[in-house]
Amino acid sequence: MLKNTSNEKNLVVLIGDGLRHQHFLFQLNSKHRISAVFIEQSKYPQPIAKTENEKDAWTWFFERRKTFEHETITPTLNINTLNNPDVFHVKKNELNSLEILTRLKEISPDFIACFGTGILHERILSNYANCIFNLHVGIPEYYRGSSCNFWPIYNGDLKNLGATVHIIERGIDTGKIAGAKLITLEPADNEQTIAWKTIQVGTQLMVETIDKWKREMLYLKEQKQVGTLYKMNEFNPAAILKVKNMVESGELKLEIETVIS
Repeated sequence: MLKNTSNEKNLVVLIGDGLRHQHFLFQLNSKHRISAVFIEQSKYPQPIAKTENEKDAWTWFFERRKTFEHETITPTLNINTLNNPDVFHVKKNELNSLEILTRLKEISPDFIACFGTGILHERILSNYANCIFNLHVGIPEYYRGSSCNFWPIYNGDLKNLGATVHIIERGIDTGKIAGAKLITLEPADNEQTIAWKTIQVGTQLMVETIDKWKREMLYLKEQKQVGTLYKMNEFNPAAILKVKNMVESGELKLEIETVIS
């Protein structure tokens, strides 16, 4: 059991700069007071598409996501929060800088909640061992790394769509698990609604993880196996084109119906 030995629950949040990350922050802050938030600039680099179809698929995916998140996530941000934490904006690839470490030491966090940032390096990890928790929008015992609410769709492995909260350690998504849950699929789901469900489930898991930590009732379990690691550059136009075809042909709908039947 991981205990909270501090009377003052000093919570820090590290997030990306998208609407999904704001949702995560606001939901946490509606339940728990947050001392500080570090928002890292995060954006997929525009890749080189080999064909016009691949270029169109890349645009298709991100335009759909932009529209979906604006219509679906924006309304969830109208929520009462418990306080107004200090906010620090971090340039891309600078989350592990000495400047950020210095700020963290000034704040002296007891619990750090992460979602959507770059990989944390030894400089940060060695100072905050066993108190940095990550929302991973996947099941790391099968899918580790980047876009893990996408790859089960790509692989036709819909039974392993979910979210996990785990301790961050030196391995990528290999830390002990605080909580994990699969999503509930519905016939009308697509790649965007599935991603949103993993974010919702994972955000609630983080809220619950912090609550258990505060009450000294947080139990962690080892991962039973090490899942396949997916790197950011594998999430490319060719992969998106396959999922686009699955959505538009009705193949994804048929696979969902098979899973839930």
